[in-house]
Order: sequence, then structure tokens, then C-alpha cells
Amino acid sequence: MGYLQEVDLDERTFAQWKDMFGFIPNLFRAQTLRPDVIEAEAALAGTILLKEGALSRARKEYVFLVCSAANLSTYCVTAHCEIIRSLGLKGPEPEQIAVDHHESDLPAADKALLDFVLKLTRQGKKVGHTDFDALRAHGFTDPQILEAVVVTALAKFANLLSHGLGATPDFEPKLLPAVGE
Repeated sequence: MGYLQEVDLDERTFAQWKDMFGFIPNLFRAQTLRPDVIEAEAALAGTILLKEGALSRARKEYVFLVCSAANLSTYCVTAHCEIIRSLGLKGPEPEQIAVDHHESDLPAADKALLDFVLKLTRQGKKVGHTDFDALRAHGFTDPQILEAVVVTALAKFANLLSHGLGATPDFEPKLLPAVGE
């Protein structure tokens, strides 16, 4: 599954994730040598992604997805495409959002939010007041912007973790049809 040896763990360590998704993510399986780290990561992800906050669950998933695509994280892109499907979110195919959210039928405000998190992901030091003002002009509140930054940071963490551990996707990646098909 990954680069490191795995050890058997008590299923209770993974109960939250198994209950939510019906499986134990390979990203966690790749870390079985440190169950305490898995528990901390699960708590952090649960608080940021699953707990109700300033952003809707859909927006959080789209932020995570776009950041993961920018970081070339096949593991996280595949996982979050499937999570979006399992949530039954209406809208564009998640792969389209990952490839180019501008070509999707997302509202202009969501596209602006995704542009912001892409800039933060790729050129974090270039993000400044004007970027925050642009989001406010699209109706985003400071708590929503803060949450977008936190989700972006979590995505970067998970992306690097999946790369570093060699975690294989839990699902077969789906490809978009070629243009004209």
C-alpha cells in the first residue's frame, strides 16, 4: 500500500472513518506504525472538513479538491472526487473542477474562491490584502475566508503526506472524456 511497513491496529482506531466512508483510507493504513498520529490527523480533518463551519461542506470539498489537483496528489484528488459523489452534491463532475474549475458551471463566487486557494497553494507569499478584498467583493465573510485558508493548509498537508508515504488511491481514478467525445 505504501513505502512503510503496516501493522494491524484495533478497528476502533479507524471507526469514525469506516462509519463515514465504509472503508479505512490507505493514507491512514500507511501510518499504522503511529496510531497516535492517525488519531490526531483524523480529529483535525474531522474538525476542519466535517464539522459545520463558515463554509458549506461542498465548498470545503471543492477547495480540497482544487488544491490537491494543483499539488498533483492523485491520492487526494481521487478520494475527494469520490467523497463529493458520496455526498450527493449536485453540480459539475468533480473531475472537471479538479482539471479546470473555470470550465465548470460553478457560480462566479465559487470560482473566485477557488482562484484564491490556487494562488495560496502555488504562490502563498504573493497573497495579500487585495486577494482578501476580492473575496469580500464576492460576498465572502472573514470567517469563510479563514476557513478556506485552513482547508487549503489541510489539503497541502494531506497531499504531502500521501506523496511521502506512497499511499495508493482507495478508488480507481476516473478520467474525463477527451474534448469532442
